[in-house]
Amino acid sequence: MNKRKGALFLALCLLLAGCGQGAGAETNVETEIAESIGMKNESAMPDTEDTDAKDTVSETGETQNTKTTAQEPETEAVVDNTTEPKYLTLDISTMGETLADGDVVAPIGLTILSEEENGVSWANDWYDSENLSLPMIGTDWNSFYDDHYQYQWVDNELYIYETGTGNCIYVLDYPTDQWYINGNNAYLEDGVFYGASVRNGYAQFNTCFMFAYDLENDKLLWRSADQTYNSMNFVVKGDVILCGYGFTAEPDYLYQINRNTGEVIDRLSLKKAPDLIVEQDGKLYVHTYSYNYVIGMDVPNEF
Repeated sequence: MNKRKGALFLALCLLLAGCGQGAGAETNVETEIAESIGMKNESAMPDTEDTDAKDTVSETGETQNTKTTAQEPETEAVVDNTTEPKYLTLDISTMGETLADGDVVAPIGLTILSEEENGVSWANDWYDSENLSLPMIGTDWNSFYDDHYQYQWVDNELYIYETGTGNCIYVLDYPTDQWYINGNNAYLEDGVFYGASVRNGYAQFNTCFMFAYDLENDKLLWRSADQTYNSMNFVVKGDVILCGYGFTAEPDYLYQINRNTGEVIDRLSLKKAPDLIVEQDGKLYVHTYSYNYVIGMDVPNEF
């Protein structure tokens, strides 16, 4: 599917799936999607006066040019206009770390199998050589999908569609830096939404964390500690979420978060901040600004 066809298809999905609130809203959404799908991020760079900040943005976001291996769904969604979306504004940014009661989870045993400098190369160069698919799977930078849902960013809102029916079931608004929306950074399962709120810059309070939100009851379940997430994607492995955080002059880690509680249960020190994480054949392939890591996984039996 080329960009023009992809833009028309996704715009049509939104129009038919009922993501607007009246004719005027539908027209606005169509326009926003068309503009968003046509957006090119390959050379995008946030404006900043701080030279070090520019270098750091490159470290944490330089994989913007990795969409060459993106894959589209084998079959297009069949639109069934039976569902009205639920619009929610998620209040997640002012309460600090919030952990939930839940089952204790043993961390995955992680062992660095290889560490090699990549010459500050694009992630797709390495992933292609390893016959891996990038985690950014979708028609463009602001859309991606998993087995059950399709996710589409339009400005500051995330539209979530059911795979197969094409119904738009949720429209979510929550604070996060637009520089970080172009990865698989959202996951919905059994009515619980797992997402991330990211700010580009040095460590500050109430920034760069993951959260779990009960969409049906409009309730925050947990919010991880600050400075535990600014990677472009995360990986869900059983009851463990694998993600990354790092910045200039700050420690760089691959984190493990208990999906039930939001607690950090382990972290692995790396030389640069993880920006993309791919799981395949019992290994993690972690791309960073200037290093490629292959990490072995010793997964507990309960997984």
